Amino acid sequence: MNCPYCGKEMQLGYIQSRDGVTWSDKEYAVKALATLHPGSISLANGVGDKSNVVYAYRCDDCKKVIIDYSKFAD
Repeated sequence: MNCPYCGKEMQLGYIQSRDGVTWSDKEYAVKALATLHPGSISLANGVGDKSNVVYAYRCDDCKKVIIDYSKFAD
């Protein structure tokens, strides 16, 4: 994947978290066992069978990380 900011090739890797990776439209207090709040989405995308891992692309030049939360990354 090419970086949308500089156009250079990005490195594929993973973002991992013990309790899953989520995005939300509001800031919530972090609990020991995270649950999805209204307006939140799971970013798990089929990395093996682990819901706590998501594919992500990193650009070293721009210092940006892009998460692909589709079922399977290209």
